[in-house]
Amino acid sequence: MWRIHFYSGIFALPFILLMSVSGLVILYTQPIQEATQAGERIVAVPTGTAAASLDEQAAAVAAAYPDGKIGDLTVPARSDQSTRFFVDDGSESGLHVFVDPYTSKVLGAHKPGDDVVGLANRLHGHLNNDAITIPLPAVAALWDGGAVMRDYVVGDLVLEMLGIWTLVLVFSGLYIWWPRRSATTPRRSPFIRKGTTGRARWRDLHGTAGVVLLPLMALTIVSGLAWSTYWSGQFSALADKLTPGAYIDQPASSLGVRGDLDRFGNQIPWNTGDFPIPSSYAPPADGTEPAPLSLDAVAAIAREEGMRPGYTIALPSNEPDEAGNTVYGSFALYNSWPRKTGEARDVFLDQFTGTTLAEQRVYGYGTIARGMDYLVSTHMGTQLGLVSRIFMTALCVLAIWSVVSAVVMYTKRRRPGTAGLPRRPASPHLSRAMKGIFIATGLVFPHWFVIALVILGLDRFVIQRVQPLRRAFGQH
Repeated sequence: MWRIHFYSGIFALPFILLMSVSGLVILYTQPIQEATQAGERIVAVPTGTAAASLDEQAAAVAAAYPDGKIGDLTVPARSDQSTRFFVDDGSESGLHVFVDPYTSKVLGAHKPGDDVVGLANRLHGHLNNDAITIPLPAVAALWDGGAVMRDYVVGDLVLEMLGIWTLVLVFSGLYIWWPRRSATTPRRSPFIRKGTTGRARWRDLHGTAGVVLLPLMALTIVSGLAWSTYWSGQFSALADKLTPGAYIDQPASSLGVRGDLDRFGNQIPWNTGDFPIPSSYAPPADGTEPAPLSLDAVAAIAREEGMRPGYTIALPSNEPDEAGNTVYGSFALYNSWPRKTGEARDVFLDQFTGTTLAEQRVYGYGTIARGMDYLVSTHMGTQLGLVSRIFMTALCVLAIWSVVSAVVMYTKRRRPGTAGLPRRPASPHLSRAMKGIFIATGLVFPHWFVIALVILGLDRFVIQRVQPLRRAFGQH
């Protein structure tokens, strides 16, 4: 078990350090962005001044970026925040444009993810490289009927493998740490012992921190796998097979007339109920196309629907169908990420009448996927509010400490001329329970199982048979 713990550490320690540092940045995304981009994200709140119309703000963005197209806007959650518009400017990532909600002045723009938070997210998700893919056999083909060979992002796959090795690391560490009593020695204290020095002191500091963070570490890794490129696809397909979800395709809007505006309590003059709805926030130049509701009307509906402050309004898209007829899209209201699982909500509105066409909570997930979403929201530090933020901060700090203390212990215990591995027993043996755990882990994480078998093969057929390697790896 010492050797398993050591091999796992070789893989896992760089991963733990990277995930902890980048995770801290992601955990505090809002204060970091507001500190580094204060000129765009934070505004002065004028006394007694009401916010400008969202339509006026949209018009200011359209004037500043005449070749762009507004895709959505995020309404400020606080009075001192700017309104954020997403503009499709023809580039791959588009632009986030920030507008003062009181003056409609365009404050500036940034490429999404083009800051330290974006870099942290890319490192945390796929090692900042999602361009390289590799085909692998998908276990999910057994239950979803899809192709056997599928492409997976290499950077994401590497992080996924390292995450599984971290699970092996923490549970093998728990096995080693567990207090035992033999015929010759009393049961050791499970926590930091008084009067210990040197390696024993470092061992207590390392082991205690590891045991304290273990439950959160396991929860975080498992929930983090929900974003993974390989395991997540297999898990999601199986979860949807066992507990199917009820997904809603965004419904289209019907071409509205004035008589449909009863949601707003309009007084419709007699014989005008079938008149087309008049132009609104984006009136067509020649008046031949119908125009959607104003953004302020949509915001009023959002408040009526109880959307969480800071929600996003996705603008409708009108596209021709196969017959060439225009299909009018709908407005989509959704509570912006990250949020609590119970707050995950999409509301679709007819773009002409404001009628609620459909609503979906937690993305239509089934029971198993919804349970995973609770873990993911805890991982993001939002599910329990400040409590989960504190817990996840403590996890990152303790994880960094565990890496530092592990390196210190390694330098203190490494024998000169060796790689510092624990000595291999003359007759190594794993109990049936341990073999069962190994096989069960391999069934849940088959791609890890392949790597583990390769390492065991190298240990057995190469390292043990080459004398310099045998000596370096503690096999003599």
